[in-house]
Amino acid sequence: MRTRLELDLDFFVKQRDLIQREADEIASTRKVSSTRRDRSETEERDESLSPLILPVTKYLSGQDTRRLLEADQGPLGENRAQELEDKTDPGQDPGGWHFIGKLQRNKISLVAPRIELLHSLDSLKLAQTLNHWVEDNLGRSLSVLVQINIAGEHQKSGLDPLTALNLIPEWISQFDSLRFEGLMTMAPQLPAEECRPIFRALRQLRDEISDRLEEDSANSFKTLSMGMSNDWRVAVAEGATILRLGRTLLTDEKGG
Repeated sequence: MRTRLELDLDFFVKQRDLIQREADEIASTRKVSSTRRDRSETEERDESLSPLILPVTKYLSGQDTRRLLEADQGPLGENRAQELEDKTDPGQDPGGWHFIGKLQRNKISLVAPRIELLHSLDSLKLAQTLNHWVEDNLGRSLSVLVQINIAGEHQKSGLDPLTALNLIPEWISQFDSLRFEGLMTMAPQLPAEECRPIFRALRQLRDEISDRLEEDSANSFKTLSMGMSNDWRVAVAEGATILRLGRTLLTDEKGG
């Protein structure tokens, strides 16, 4: 059973604004290797990739979650299919939600109509089933991120980097109802600085995959969903475009 936290909307908005300003400052000064020039050159980070702060609602009740949406604090992220169903209304604009947890194939019909972005596409079977369901039922494409298990942790889902490098270009050409927008990873629970190689490896993998894609697909394949409450600063420094933040937006206590 999840421990619920009471939403202090004023604290939430203030904390989110503080984090956004700091994240934008980190992003604006970071230099990255160019993906389509000599890799020894550097260029300023594209300002259009200012990180999106994605509040994770796993600690919030349905009532408090609706307060966030009414206050224009979306999009929001949810980990569990049943919680997503409980916190959304039929016909609600899917632009308010991302799904960031493991998606079981038997929950596709519950989750897909309610979201604009899936962060956790983690297998060929899921990609096949999801593409087929979206094609037959959704009436629009579904944006997805491929989950990568950079650290090779047995308890976590995701493709290994080499498999991803070889398969993702094939998936993009094969699954027409899915819009592949980038990659997601979950770093190990380590001190923030020790997560830097994980985040850097995900960025490098994205760049390597982009180099294998047609121009239109490469231009869409930019998102890096990485970084949580304890390590988001390092993630931004390494190129994160989405930060998945939970307790740090709700309380002064440190957490995920």
